[in-house]
Amino acid sequence: MKTPGRLAGALTALVLLVSPGIPAQAAAAPKKPGKPKTIVALTFDDGDATHAAAARMLEKHGMRGTFYVNSGTVGFDGKLTERQLTALARAGHEIGGHTLTHVRLNELLPAEQRAQICDDRRALMEMGHRVTTLAYPFGALNADAKKTAEFCGYNAARGVTGLKHWNCSACPGAESLPPADRWAVRAPSSVRDDTLVRHMQQQVVNAEKAGGGLVPLIFHMVCDDCGTYSTSPERLEEFLGWLEKRRSRGTVVRTMDQAIGGKSRPLPAE
Repeated sequence: MKTPGRLAGALTALVLLVSPGIPAQAAAAPKKPGKPKTIVALTFDDGDATHAAAARMLEKHGMRGTFYVNSGTVGFDGKLTERQLTALARAGHEIGGHTLTHVRLNELLPAEQRAQICDDRRALMEMGHRVTTLAYPFGALNADAKKTAEFCGYNAARGVTGLKHWNCSACPGAESLPPADRWAVRAPSSVRDDTLVRHMQQQVVNAEKAGGGLVPLIFHMVCDDCGTYSTSPERLEEFLGWLEKRRSRGTVVRTMDQAIGGKSRPLPAE
C-alpha cells in the first residue's frame, strides 16, 4: 500500500505528464548556454570622434567594441577626447593601443618602434585604461614590430589581413583561439565606403562555416560620405541588428581583450 507522501508524488508526476497546459520538460532544470563557437570582435581604429556615437549603437544591441587609439592625437580636432575615452571604458568598451602618431612601424628602426608602441601604451595607461591589445597602423608590421609589441607588454596585436576576403579567397575564415601568432592576429581587410552590409555579414558567415574562431572586423570612421575608410551609421546599424540574431547560432561579440585573455602586463622599465 502506498503511503500518502508517495501517492502525492505519483499524482504530481502524472499531472506533469498529461496536463496539456504544462510541458513535460517544465520541471527539468534549464540548460546552460553552450560555449560560443564564433567570436566577432568589433574594432574601431584611429580614435575618430565618430566612435562615440558608434559605441552607443553597439550598446543598444548589448555589444561592446575595441577602440584602438593613437594617444598622441587624443583631443585633436575630429578625434576622441580623454573624457570620451573614459566614458567608453566605463561603459565596458576596450581601449587599445595604435602607436603615438599612426606611423608605419615597418619603416622605423627598433628604437623608434619602441617609442611609438611603449610610449603610446604608457600614455593610455596613465589615463587610467587597461591596455592589453594593439592594432598596427595600416597593418604595417615586421619581425621587429612584433617583438616590440611583446616587449611593451601587450598580450596580442592585430593586423589587417590574413582572413578570407574578396582579395584572399583561399585564406581561412577565422583566426584560431589562441591565435596562431598572437603578435600578428589575422583579420579581413578593413570595412570601406563601398563595403555593403552583406559583405560584413559574409565575413561572419565565413567564420561560422570554418567551424568558428575569432573574426576581428575593422572599422574606421562611422559617418556618411566621409572618406574611403568609412561606413555609414545606417549600414552599421543594419549589420549590428543582423549580428545580434546570430547568438542563437553560437556567434557572440567580444572585445579583443576578452577574446585573447590574459592579465594586464606591466610596462618595461624606462
